Amino acid sequence: MGPQHLRPVQLFWLLGAISTLPRAGALLCYEATSSRFRAVAFYNWKWLLMRNMVCKLKEGCEETLVFIETGTSRGVVGFKGCSPSPSYPAQVSYLVSPPGVSIASYSRVCRSYLCNNLTNLEPFVKLKASAPKFVTSTSHSCPTCVGEHLKDCLPNFVTTSFCPLAASTCYSSTLKLQAGFLNTTFLLMGCAREYNQLLADFHHIGSIKVTEVLNILEKSQIVGAGSSRQGPAWGVLLGLLFVFRD
Repeated sequence: MGPQHLRPVQLFWLLGAISTLPRAGALLCYEATSSRFRAVAFYNWKWLLMRNMVCKLKEGCEETLVFIETGTSRGVVGFKGCSPSPSYPAQVSYLVSPPGVSIASYSRVCRSYLCNNLTNLEPFVKLKASAPKFVTSTSHSCPTCVGEHLKDCLPNFVTTSFCPLAASTCYSSTLKLQAGFLNTTFLLMGCAREYNQLLADFHHIGSIKVTEVLNILEKSQIVGAGSSRQGPAWGVLLGLLFVFRD
């Protein structure tokens, strides 16, 4: 029986299949992004792992999550993919600690087959358990929200909360987080220790690039919004004064 020749279509599919195989020494890692700002709870949030990718030689698998909490609102932004960074074990900590607006991060880079496989918020559950439980409140109140300007932080979704004694300044910023296919911009409002950039010392969280721009607030609003009966719409309008433009 003579040699069998591949048809052009068969050759095309064979070459395609070969191109997706991991190269010698290259890792296969999960590829995913997350950006969720409503109905985020510690025990119902799941990170679906449906895609994977072949990394370049010497790259590792990264997974980085950012957890934001302000009043009763929570948000989660995350990235999974290949990373040229050296391996490091799971690191979870507060970048901005409570009371008031808090921002926590979880990140690691590993070098084994599909090792970036975190699917829940368990690291933040343990971190929050170590935070102080009793917080003294003041008579000052601020609008609180985290989410997209024209979706999650519309007036109906903005609440007004009394501020803790240690964080009685109203804060509002527009944050942009970027990494790979992750590109999300959102509004963050709440009580803070002072009216400065909260993430001024963190230009990157893992591979996630962080850009923070303070929104415009009047002086009287910065020191406290006063009665909680005040309507929340003004806070949203102020937040819209400074929006990132691509």
